[in-house]
Amino acid sequence: MDYLLVLLKEHRHAIVAVATLVVSLLLLLAVRPGNRGPGMVEDAALNAVGNLQGLIQLPVDAMQSLTFRMAQWHMLEEENHRFRQELKLLRPLDTRVMELEMENQRLRQLLSMPLDPVFHSIAARVVGDTSTAFANALLLDTGRLHGARVNASVLVPEGVVGRIVQTSSRTSLVLTLLDLNSRVPVLVQRTRTNGIVAGFNGQNLRLEYISKDADIRPGDQILTSGIAGSFPKGLPVGIVKEVRDGDTGLFQRILVQPAVDFDRIEEVRLIIPGKQPPAPPPAMAPAEAASKSP
Repeated sequence: MDYLLVLLKEHRHAIVAVATLVVSLLLLLAVRPGNRGPGMVEDAALNAVGNLQGLIQLPVDAMQSLTFRMAQWHMLEEENHRFRQELKLLRPLDTRVMELEMENQRLRQLLSMPLDPVFHSIAARVVGDTSTAFANALLLDTGRLHGARVNASVLVPEGVVGRIVQTSSRTSLVLTLLDLNSRVPVLVQRTRTNGIVAGFNGQNLRLEYISKDADIRPGDQILTSGIAGSFPKGLPVGIVKEVRDGDTGLFQRILVQPAVDFDRIEEVRLIIPGKQPPAPPPAMAPAEAASKSP
């Protein structure tokens, strides 16, 4: 067997030449013009040529199929790359749409807060946090031109944020309840006991001037009392977190957890005494103004 393979390998050119010659002869025998009745020889030659052509055509068909599949794979690769690029472009847009939906939901919640008719409100966006170890303040994008005023109450749906202490034409500065200088008259909802909530530049508040005889418990709701008119009455300020008897003096030491998460404030509502001022008339077009001038 090995001898036969070696022999075929050594004489492969001659074998191919002989096979080609044989095929040619078979073709001559099979294709004879005017031969209406093919005999056994022609029939066998024609069958042999057909089988031989089928064998020759097999690798050609395989190569065509492989080429077609490679072209499809290349097209799918390009399409996949294009989809990935489009996904990269759409991902920030999807994030932006989600952010707008969340902002819209917060604004709807903010504007749905009930408001006493003696007040009007304007919405503002927090554009800066100027809080330090010695002060807690927020900067708003709304100023005097928008109707902001000093001492206006600043709220979010959860409760009181603080009050405006300074305004410019287009911005306002809010002193939050956490600030050391913040003082807000409040009452305990359950007992109607009056006191003052004070900040100390920490994460909680102190409820001051509550006598040792007052019934104050952890979990009591603290609301604005409306005294002195700095804040409307009944706004949530926080919840009593801890109650201790003072070491000295006549008052208890009460710690209050704010109702507002001051680290997550983005939009606020300014509560301003008085009715909403009428909106200024829209600017008149130059052509219309010229037609009405004498």
